[in-house]
Amino acid sequence: MKKVADSDLTTPLLGTDAEHKGPSLAPLFCVAFLNTVSRIAAQTPAYSLLFHEVASAGGMQRHHISMTTGWLMAMRSLVELACPPLLARWSDRVGRRRSLGLCCLAYCVEYGLLSVLQSTLGFSLVFIAGGMLASHNVIEGSCIVDATSCPRSRSKAFGQLFAALGFGFILGPIIGGELSAIHSGAPFVAAMMLSICNLMCVLVVMPEYLPEKRRCSHQSGGSVLSTLHAFKHLVGQNHQLQWYTYASALSSMGISAFITVRTIWAHDTFGWHGSQIGRVVATYGVTVVFAHFVLLPVLLGIMRGREGLLAQLCLLVHTARFTAYALAPHGGAVYTAVILSSAGSCSVPILQALSSQCVPEADQSLLSGGASALNTATQVIGALIGSHVFAYSLGSKSSASAHLLLCAMLCGLAAICVGIARLQEKPVKVKRRSARPWIAQAEGMHGMDASLPSPTMRGGMLFRGRWAQSRDSTPRKVAAYSRPSNSDGGICALA
Repeated sequence: MKKVADSDLTTPLLGTDAEHKGPSLAPLFCVAFLNTVSRIAAQTPAYSLLFHEVASAGGMQRHHISMTTGWLMAMRSLVELACPPLLARWSDRVGRRRSLGLCCLAYCVEYGLLSVLQSTLGFSLVFIAGGMLASHNVIEGSCIVDATSCPRSRSKAFGQLFAALGFGFILGPIIGGELSAIHSGAPFVAAMMLSICNLMCVLVVMPEYLPEKRRCSHQSGGSVLSTLHAFKHLVGQNHQLQWYTYASALSSMGISAFITVRTIWAHDTFGWHGSQIGRVVATYGVTVVFAHFVLLPVLLGIMRGREGLLAQLCLLVHTARFTAYALAPHGGAVYTAVILSSAGSCSVPILQALSSQCVPEADQSLLSGGASALNTATQVIGALIGSHVFAYSLGSKSSASAHLLLCAMLCGLAAICVGIARLQEKPVKVKRRSARPWIAQAEGMHGMDASLPSPTMRGGMLFRGRWAQSRDSTPRKVAAYSRPSNSDGGICALA
């Protein structure tokens, strides 16, 4: 047994038995990176700027544009919450390559249409329908589970995936912003070309991570409503978990309220155009990646045993950031606020960890999926509230910072909820869970994509309960295990 453990340390990614060495994950990381770059280049800030241009040409007033943008973002978020899990289930039957290829093809069609459409109605319909085949890394995450066999290898693989996505979050806004300065449709053309390259990569280079013998020919498990009902019951059993859930929902609502109208606000307040907005969003991406890969481990080490207080402080940093945006006299102050508020991005993973400590291991996947669904619902609400408040400011010619103060208030309320949770009695001690850092990483990008008003990879966890039951065993046990299982397929059934 000692030899097995030692060999696992020397080759942590794929185990010791060459017979069970999985396919290379490098093509998957490349596909995920290109998908992220193309998606964000087309959305931030290109989509809002192009829609503003098309709607203005059609005679729509500025405040109506703001409200319409909020509705479109909300509707797309709902579509993206519902469809990726179904898409991932389909990939259990047909394989990962075919599913990812279909997603890349859908991206090509969406971006191509958005680059040429001049109708507000057509633009809106294409944007909403594009969410139906947006994988949002649900399939990519399933590929990692398929290709790896132990927690250590999955943890490392998810870390590499998120590093690739982090670079995409930085590069995407720069490409979209700079090309927007040339032509409003240029970012979509570039995104379409990237998606075509990605499609070729999927078809030619990327291996199939789910062999045919391990695919599911049927679907099983409970319904979405029954799963959400179980999540409601789970949260109701623990007062601390209730308040952490409230805090997570309020912070998601506040961030979404800002992100939805961020481009229009920056354009109207500071006169920024695409390139300037893209640069500040890319700067924010750098701070988010820095916060989650560098700052978060340092803060957790300093505040060990006081994670609740750390979550409060991070949420209060968000409050200060939105307040600074509201009071910013010029664009330079926005850059200063973005850089100084880097620690605020750590609030999402800390709240996830605090919530995770409140439930036993068997309920981790249910907690993750239910919390994701709830946060997406609050993102929809936040998008509608933020866009309507900003629209009212534009229509009445009052301060354009009202929605920012609302965002600051929501994050402040979230900090209060964490404070109430800290005052609650400690929950009954449950059996200590085995260390499974890969599950923590699979639950999402640790808030890295909080800069986009859309569900994260965690949305798919609602339908991926079997992930938590995947084969976390030594290579010897893996070698002895040859029967196909639902966990191999990733999402064949709910927990």
